[in-house]
Amino acid sequence: MEIYRQLGKNVARLRNERGSTQAEIAAQIGLTRASLANIETGRQKVLMHHVFRLANALDCASIIELVPASFDFSDDVQPITTHGSPLSQQQHALVQRFVQSAGKR
Repeated sequence: MEIYRQLGKNVARLRNERGSTQAEIAAQIGLTRASLANIETGRQKVLMHHVFRLANALDCASIIELVPASFDFSDDVQPITTHGSPLSQQQHALVQRFVQSAGKR
């Protein structure tokens, strides 16, 4: 999800600004360096207590420095796969648009 990519980007930026390595921050928050690398690239979901630990390890005044100011979940709709179904490309596009519009309600 895009929200995890944005959080990870902020973590990486703040970590680099402070001159810390992934291994140093990961050790402070109780994760492996590989887990922190996955968080920074948005490939790993983050538990709330890890967000607070990250904020502390990165000397943030608040977790607000890590998370986006706002986020519209309707923009984060993943593409729908219809492999093996008899849908034409036009029908597939209609299904995509329907699901995206349903997410905005």
